[in-house]
Amino acid sequence: MGTRLELLIAGSSSSRHQALAAEAERITARYESLLSRFVPDSDISRLNREGWQQAVAVDELTFRLLEECGRYHRLTAGCFDPALLPLITGKRSPDEEGGSLPGWHDVVLDGDRGTVRLARRDAGLDAGAFGKGAALRAVRDMLRREGVTDALVNFGNSSILTLGRHPHGPHWPVGIPHLFRPTEQVHVFRMNDTTLSTSGASTQRRPRGKEEKLHIMDPRTGKPLQGWISVSVQHDDPLTAEVLSTALLVAGEKEGKRILRSFPRTTALFIRYDEQKARTTLLTSPERDETNQGKTDI
Repeated sequence: MGTRLELLIAGSSSSRHQALAAEAERITARYESLLSRFVPDSDISRLNREGWQQAVAVDELTFRLLEECGRYHRLTAGCFDPALLPLITGKRSPDEEGGSLPGWHDVVLDGDRGTVRLARRDAGLDAGAFGKGAALRAVRDMLRREGVTDALVNFGNSSILTLGRHPHGPHWPVGIPHLFRPTEQVHVFRMNDTTLSTSGASTQRRPRGKEEKLHIMDPRTGKPLQGWISVSVQHDDPLTAEVLSTALLVAGEKEGKRILRSFPRTTALFIRYDEQKARTTLLTSPERDETNQGKTDI
């Protein structure tokens, strides 16, 4: 998926590590072969190429994930939308007159036939906001089946999965580095059997100016988000964490509070940099301790 996958497994032999790593690689390769728009024969590529002409039969795994995407789209009030490919590639301008913007409303799922159709020619899917989360969930399930109790999986530094606890402590400490002072941590998440996913500005892709465009589109305007902003989401499920990190970045803090009501066991860290100073807001879903919520400047 164009990123590095790293596994750290506590208390196991070298040969077992190698076998588990090989299986994790096989799993992620399968998801890439189905979901990547850069793989010509993937389900997503075939959909984008043929789906506006006819319904396309897809793998059961792909269909189930697209059904989940529809659910996430509804629960996030449209802030999560994986059908913005024409806007991402520039084939459709948000300033063009006539007709609605492309989006999830153009995706038609037929559960009886296991097919997907695109309602118009200038529609298209991109799995960038959910593909890694789906693959990471499958890797987690494999590790649990194999009896792994304590592990950390790092998928491109943007999605980090933990099982159990750190060998030398009660949890896995995972820090969010300061965008302009990477050796400093803006916040440290204490993780046990959860996933952390981050979207937006990062030390891997730091914007160069106040109006720098991010790689995430706002489905409401059809334009890319701007500024030195990021959202990190901690959740039990890797796919949910990845989806919400994008959706909450689009939604912002106020709408994000409403969205979190639909997602129990969730923590979201909003970071906005103003004159290289990190302004943070930590939100948790309503059933969690409200004292965990607050704003700080770093």
